[in-house]
Amino acid sequence: MSYLRPGILSLLCIVLAAPVQAQNIESDVSTLGDSLAQARSDNLHLIAPRAFQNADEAHQEAQQMVNEGDKISDIREAVQEGQQQLSEAKEFEGIGQVILQDAFVARGDAVEALAPQYAKEDWNEAEEMIRSAGREIEKGDQEDAREDAKEAVGLYRSAELKSIRANLLGTAREQRRAAEEVEADEWAAQTWKEASSKLRKADQILETDRYNREESRTLAEEATDQFAHARRLAETAQRIDEDVETNSEEALLRYEDHIQQIADALGTEITFGDGLETVTERLVASVQSLKDDRRNLQNSLDQRRQRIERLEQVTDSLDARLADLEQREEKVSAQLQEKQERQRMLDRVRNVFDSNEASVLTSSDQLIVRMQGLNFPSGSSEIQPQNFGLLTKLQRVIREFSNGTVTISGHTDARGNDARNQKLSEERAQAVRQYLLANMNVPSDRIQAVGRGESQPVATNETEEGRSKNRRI
Repeated sequence: MSYLRPGILSLLCIVLAAPVQAQNIESDVSTLGDSLAQARSDNLHLIAPRAFQNADEAHQEAQQMVNEGDKISDIREAVQEGQQQLSEAKEFEGIGQVILQDAFVARGDAVEALAPQYAKEDWNEAEEMIRSAGREIEKGDQEDAREDAKEAVGLYRSAELKSIRANLLGTAREQRRAAEEVEADEWAAQTWKEASSKLRKADQILETDRYNREESRTLAEEATDQFAHARRLAETAQRIDEDVETNSEEALLRYEDHIQQIADALGTEITFGDGLETVTERLVASVQSLKDDRRNLQNSLDQRRQRIERLEQVTDSLDARLADLEQREEKVSAQLQEKQERQRMLDRVRNVFDSNEASVLTSSDQLIVRMQGLNFPSGSSEIQPQNFGLLTKLQRVIREFSNGTVTISGHTDARGNDARNQKLSEERAQAVRQYLLANMNVPSDRIQAVGRGESQPVATNETEEGRSKNRRI
């Protein structure tokens, strides 16, 4: 027989345990990282910046040691330190959320306005102030924390407004600077003035209500176009001024060539000898003709679309009628199948009993089994042994309807006292119920027993044969 010596066995256990321990410690480091990410989303890095930073540094140290394959015990110590620091940070979460609530709202608005991108200096100053409030919270100085938080709110709001302005008005200001470089305020003074007025108004709207951005954006876009227009006008005016000083005829011919290119594109013959007014009228008439043609084409297209819509409506109507017919067919087919299944089931039930044992009837959605073969001794509710076989058949029928409820109704003939007959009918129905519950695995609330006494005869009580039919279950 071969065996391992104790020393070798211990070494084998250590070798097997090492990978498991390494996997566990990596999982612990990952879990700490996830906890820090969640804490950051809960603003703990602002509420308790010192403790959060210590926890983050401990996590980074643990991750580095994992990457370098350091001792598991050292890594675990770093993880435990990070968990401890994070727990300390969470102790300040409640009071921090209260004190810094307004600052968090302002910070969120600033982020939405892209303040870190468009108002970086103000944003950084606000971030430092909210962290200062967090450090005061960690010290337990709530008064100074509230003061710093209030100042942070102002800084965030300032950063938000600057960012909105830079975002909405930045393009217009860039166009203004480009127009200034070509002295558009002198060479295209009217257009420049209108653009400047719209830019000022857009800025004033933001100053009054920074969230009325749609109106401000519209004005800024109009100002952008007008500044660009002013720059083009200024460049053109300066070029014309230079051309006039050198060769005015060459300058005029060059601009007539631009007009000729427009006429060629429109397919319109023009003659500059007729004068610029006549040329302009012909070009306008050509444009108007094209617009009329386009309008006529659009009208024709609209008519075609309307016709298509009418045809689609007719198609939809036919599809709906077809779907309705299919649904009706499916419904009728399902009803027919259900009726056939009910009939097959009824036939199976009827075949269970002999004609002298029971009659099987239907009423609406109810199946009625009239047990004329089930007899009780006169004045008694005791089930006789000779009826056990008939009740066994009844059990088979009940199992056929596993989802149905069962009501056992006891009836008597009209002889004797009414109250006694009522009591006897209840006792007989209850006896059958108890028998079925004792011999079937069904919930007790599925089978009910009621007594009808002599109130619901099915035959005359004047003859023995009729009275026998009335004494039934």
